[in-house]
Amino acid sequence: MTGVAAVLAITLVALAIRLLMLQRQLRALAGQAVTDPLTGAFNRRQLDVSLAAAMERCRRTGEPVSLLMLDVDRFKEINDAVGHSGGDRVLKGLVPLVAQRARKVDALFRVGGEEFALLLAGATFPDAWRIAEQLRARVAAATLIDGRRVSISVGVSEWSPEDSADAWMHDADAALYHAKRGGRNRVAGTPPHRSPRAAMGRLDHVRTRRKDFEERRPTGVEV
Repeated sequence: MTGVAAVLAITLVALAIRLLMLQRQLRALAGQAVTDPLTGAFNRRQLDVSLAAAMERCRRTGEPVSLLMLDVDRFKEINDAVGHSGGDRVLKGLVPLVAQRARKVDALFRVGGEEFALLLAGATFPDAWRIAEQLRARVAAATLIDGRRVSISVGVSEWSPEDSADAWMHDADAALYHAKRGGRNRVAGTPPHRSPRAAMGRLDHVRTRRKDFEERRPTGVEV
């Protein structure tokens, strides 16, 4: 019986180890399905899911939500000057810079190439603009690659109940385009246009959410 018990114990341990390995593999696969392998940011597929969820939440609660589109300026020139490995270092270095400014409720996505999106829960257009300016300044002051200054342009868009996800992203992209056309290393955007009834319906909510937004800022960061 002792020998049988020993074999059984060894078998159970082996099964437990195998199960743990399978769980780790499943978690890794799940992460690969929603994240960009180069930068670790969420991928475009997850952006689509998150935009839909954010819009539905805002319809229920009335809280604001904004989207930033960020693009590395003159990225082709960077690749031409330092090679694609240097360009990859810039993209990978950009993500922690954004993460240091973002709150826990925010999410960063790599849309494609050198373009990223930052989803800002509970943020009005002025809130998002301030965050965008701080990100722009933070990147301009950083050394993402030796011997070359790197900057970003940012488009700002607050979601309006009349907008679809595609329209919302189009607005943010259009704002980014204007930032690029305006000289790069800058922020652009237009405050949302709402019907008077929709604006009045959200006024009280924005006032009550303002304090909560301030409390969720990272410690030591001025908005």
